Amino acid sequence: MNKTITINQGTCKICNLCGEVCPNKIIKSGSTITYRDDRIDLCFKCGQCMAICPTESITIHGLSYEEDFFDLSDRKQYEDVFFDMIYTRRAVRNFQNKPVPKKILDKIINAISFAPPGFPPIKTQITVVSNPELIKKSLPYMIELYDSLVKIMKNPVIRYFIKNKVGKQKFKTMRNHLIPLLKTRLPELKNGVEDTLTRNAPAMILFHSDCNDEDITEDILIAATYGMLAAHSLGLGGSIMSIIPPAINKNKELRKMFNIPENNQVISSIIIGYPKYKYKRGIKRTLKDVKWL
Repeated sequence: MNKTITINQGTCKICNLCGEVCPNKIIKSGSTITYRDDRIDLCFKCGQCMAICPTESITIHGLSYEEDFFDLSDRKQYEDVFFDMIYTRRAVRNFQNKPVPKKILDKIINAISFAPPGFPPIKTQITVVSNPELIKKSLPYMIELYDSLVKIMKNPVIRYFIKNKVGKQKFKTMRNHLIPLLKTRLPELKNGVEDTLTRNAPAMILFHSDCNDEDITEDILIAATYGMLAAHSLGLGGSIMSIIPPAINKNKELRKMFNIPENNQVISSIIIGYPKYKYKRGIKRTLKDVKWL
């Protein structure tokens, strides 16, 4: 058996913090800290034990204290900063005609890398589109695809097969929101009067993954949220655009344009730029239901 966990018994203080935080309870304490042979294969190298060890006595094969970790400062109170950020964040769809510098996009990518995965290693892949002209070039292909969708949705037989393929909930979203939106906006989209799809954004981030990997949709949605909050903290605005990924996945030219690997599926996308307008007030939201037990 490959020995995944190594423990330096000479420096270990037997505090058992590593065992407490191990999500699969692989590590156990006694006269020494060791691991359970029957659970060693459950180690997915999350790094929790190494992150908490005060003496750097435990090592997971493939992880290094020097390369994979960094020291944390004393914990601070972030309540005011956090709530101020989420209170002031808005979905932005109107942008200044101003490019987003690479150093700013790099900070957003760095924030995205901290989004927690369901199971390490991280499988999320991203494509950063910082060229506004490339985004504009993609728009006619998206318009063509969605124009075709509106037409075929008129056929009840095709609607039936689409419903079976995408599922009942997603089909309801298409029927109740997407198709009415497209019917209203497509004429202006085709005439170049407006851009409902990419919103004339100067930058865009595409989140995709290998179709042969596990389902990481939740990982990517969390990562996209990290990206949106990071953009807001840097003075940018943006919006998660669920209308963009299906168009890229279905169109070979768009996949080629954005260099999406053949086996990959785009799961989410965010458009980013400097807000054209400044909001004067926030919008209160109410959840559909909250139960306390």
